[in-house]
Amino acid sequence: MPVVFSPGEAETRPLDPDAIVYTTAQKVANLLGIGRGEAVLMSANAEANAVFVTGGDYRDHGFEVGDTILIYSDADPMGLDRDITAITSTASGVKLAFSSAINPGLYETADNGYVQNKASFTNGKTRGVTKAHVETIIKEIQDRIDNITHNAWRPILVTAEYINFDTYKPYRRRYYTDYVGTTPLLFRNVQQMLRIELWQGNEYREVCSAEVRLDIADYTELSGDAVFLCPGGGGFAKLAVGTGTQQWQADFNKVTTAQNLADLINKEDRTNRGTVTFTTDATSPDGTTYTLPDGSSSTGVSNVHVHNEFLATANSDYGSGVIKLTSMQPAGGTEATIASTDTTNIVLSRTETASASGTIDKSPSDGSRTITFADSSDFTEYGVVRASTGTVYGYTGNTGTVLTGARALHADGSVNDDTAYTWTQHKLSADLQGGATSVIVDAITGETTVDRSSSGDKARLKDWWLDPEMGIIYFNNSYPYFEWNAVKVSYIYGERYVEKAIEQAATKLVCVDLLMADDRSVLIPEGTQNVDLASKIQLYRQEADTILRRYKEVVVFE
Repeated sequence: MPVVFSPGEAETRPLDPDAIVYTTAQKVANLLGIGRGEAVLMSANAEANAVFVTGGDYRDHGFEVGDTILIYSDADPMGLDRDITAITSTASGVKLAFSSAINPGLYETADNGYVQNKASFTNGKTRGVTKAHVETIIKEIQDRIDNITHNAWRPILVTAEYINFDTYKPYRRRYYTDYVGTTPLLFRNVQQMLRIELWQGNEYREVCSAEVRLDIADYTELSGDAVFLCPGGGGFAKLAVGTGTQQWQADFNKVTTAQNLADLINKEDRTNRGTVTFTTDATSPDGTTYTLPDGSSSTGVSNVHVHNEFLATANSDYGSGVIKLTSMQPAGGTEATIASTDTTNIVLSRTETASASGTIDKSPSDGSRTITFADSSDFTEYGVVRASTGTVYGYTGNTGTVLTGARALHADGSVNDDTAYTWTQHKLSADLQGGATSVIVDAITGETTVDRSSSGDKARLKDWWLDPEMGIIYFNNSYPYFEWNAVKVSYIYGERYVEKAIEQAATKLVCVDLLMADDRSVLIPEGTQNVDLASKIQLYRQEADTILRRYKEVVVFE
């Protein structure tokens, strides 16, 4: 029996379990009164965008990318701050690079140039408590606060919540309401709905996101195969069969195979799945990556990964060996496309399919090729297509007759230049129906307008709408059967602003854990302080409990 945890649905967890959100190691150090590390002499004259330290000082003081360093000398005694962007080993010592240039003539060894790490906690080899240890405690405290308050101040992913549908009268609407029923979620402060599945008597109907189903037919024939994803722009991703951390295994049976693919898409840490990034060239991880603004990153941006754009569920209510894949784009994702090298053993369903005959011009270099059609308007503006030979291509533009910026996403020896092939595209589909569209005629001018206020999609007078603060879904035109657990939802909840009170409570709880483990009084020496460590632990704990008490939310079931 393989060691595979296959529950079908993933557990509720933080969207980024490793993110440090509620406090920082430096804020903990400031509360404990721990100063910065000592300054070290430069091992060589500074450059415009870098300074140098010895290997011993680098190891002892734990310089890292993202750290802020203070650079000063006899020529510039006040100094200046710079953020480390890269660290490399050179003949002059360890090079600490930064983006904002300095005047290197002011920071030379002859002028006693110094470098000081402004972080109190580092991962240096000579410091008792490391930054990594403090951040591990912060992650534990973040989970503890979420459990205590039944709320969160960071994005939390709920992948499968089964709830009941509450209606008020047996007919569609009643007076003074524009909805037929509601579904209250378990958590408030909803940031984004990812899935809303309505039980229709024999299956769940998706009314929130665009989806596709992947059915593993014969797992024994998947060797060398791959699935390609495009979110509608921003590059392509290749999910290949293999044994690497960025691949999925096709072995044992179709249930295990489906779960392995879902784990890769979701980047499940419990199975040691790696990160698959969207790039200009899915065949090479070194291709140009696409980034988004990220305030938590030291660089201010982060790469766009598959688990940022798609959510997968295997072997759940959809059948054994079946994967449900949905876009994480808000109430959309219909521009996302998917392709497989093996359409016999990886069967795609619940998609919008476009197909047309076209010829490819392979004379330009890969990435600049074109695929010409009589009419390509049914294809997306940016996506992936599959030739009748099995070759998968990605493209970056659509003129209406030509797909431009085309490149092969895997070996394309079977596709010949200027030869007509049938090209097929699978787009994720959304089942949004709503009410009927009507035509309104102005009684005075005679002008006609189309009223789509009651037709499909998320909106107050369409399929459904959401009260994010209270966590309540209101159903208008689309709603489930009146049965238990008739609604199945996936969503992200959490406050978008970390209140200073929460930051203070988290900081003090981290301090308590550090002081409790500091039996030898290495972190804060006992001596002439006004408050002894035992009393300080008790005071910090009491103050944190007092803060969190007013943030506790109580769920009442009637």
